[in-house]
Amino acid sequence: MADRIPVLLIAGTGRTGSTLVGNLLGSTPGAVSIGEVRHIWIRGVEQNWACGCGKPFHACPFWGEVLNQAFGGTANLDIDRLRMSERRLLRLRASPGALRWIRRPELLRAEHGYYMDTLEGLYRAIAAVSGAEVIVDSSKTPSYAALVSTLTPVDLRVLHLVRDPRAAAHSWLNPKPSPDRSTSGAMDRIGAAKSAVLWAWWNGLSDRLWAARSDIPAMRVRYETLTAAPEAILQSVRDRLIPETAGRPLAVVGDTAELSMAHTVSGNPDRMRTGAVTITPDERWRTGLATHHRAAVLTIAGPKMLQYGYGRRNR
Repeated sequence: MADRIPVLLIAGTGRTGSTLVGNLLGSTPGAVSIGEVRHIWIRGVEQNWACGCGKPFHACPFWGEVLNQAFGGTANLDIDRLRMSERRLLRLRASPGALRWIRRPELLRAEHGYYMDTLEGLYRAIAAVSGAEVIVDSSKTPSYAALVSTLTPVDLRVLHLVRDPRAAAHSWLNPKPSPDRSTSGAMDRIGAAKSAVLWAWWNGLSDRLWAARSDIPAMRVRYETLTAAPEAILQSVRDRLIPETAGRPLAVVGDTAELSMAHTVSGNPDRMRTGAVTITPDERWRTGLATHHRAAVLTIAGPKMLQYGYGRRNR
C-alpha cells in the first residue's frame, strides 16, 4: 500500500446517480466502491443496515475484518462521540465552515480529533483489507469531502456529479422501497422546493471548495452526459482522477455495464445490483414533474442551472 491512500470521493447532492457511478468505477480492477461511508457509524455499526453484498452490516465479513483491523472490533468505538462530531460537522448549518476547515485543519482536529483519527484508521483498513489501489467513496456531501481532504493519509480526488435539478426533484418526490434498512421502509422523500435549495447550496459549496483547493484533482460531470456516453465519460474520469487503474478493463462497453458485487454502505438500494446493466438516461421527470414543482425548481435553482448548462428547453 502506498504511503497515502488514493480516495476518489463523489461530491454533489442526492438523486444524481452517484450509486451507479460509484459502483461502475468500483467494478474496475484495482478500485473498490464503499458507498456512502460517512454513514457507517450510524447506519452500519449502530443500525445494522444491509451491506451492498446483501448481508446485514454486522454479518458482512469484509466490514467485520475492516473494523477488527482498524479498531479491534466495534466494541472499542465510541459511537456517541462519533455521532456528536457528525452532528456538529455535517449538518447543513455547519457547512459554511468547510472553507475554514481546509484552510485551518488544525482547528478542526483540536475539537474533533477522535472523529478524524477514527476516519483515518477506517480508510487505512479499507485499503489494506480490500487490497485496492483506489477507494471510491460516494458520500456526496461536499462538507464531508472537505473534511476528508484534511486527513493526512488520504490522497483525495473529487468527482463533482451534477444532474438537472428538475430530475432530482422528481426522484425525491417519488417513493422508492429501501429493503436495505434494518426496518422496512422507503427512501427519504422531500419536496421540490427543498430539493432545489439543497441542489443549489451543495453544488455551489462544491464549486467554492475546489476553487480554494486547486491542489486537489477535481472534475465535474453531468449525469445526462455520462448516461448518454457512459464508456467515453468513465474513461475520461479514470484517466484524470484514478490513473492507478490505467490499462485495466472498464466495467462498461458502449451502454452496457457489468457490475461486480460491492461492499457499499448506505445509499440507493440499487447498490445491490450486480451483473449486466444497460445504462440509459432517466428522463421521466419531463412528463412526471408537475408544473408547480417545475416552477419552484426553476425559481430557486435557475441561475445555477444556467451555469451548468441546464436551460428551460434543455435536452
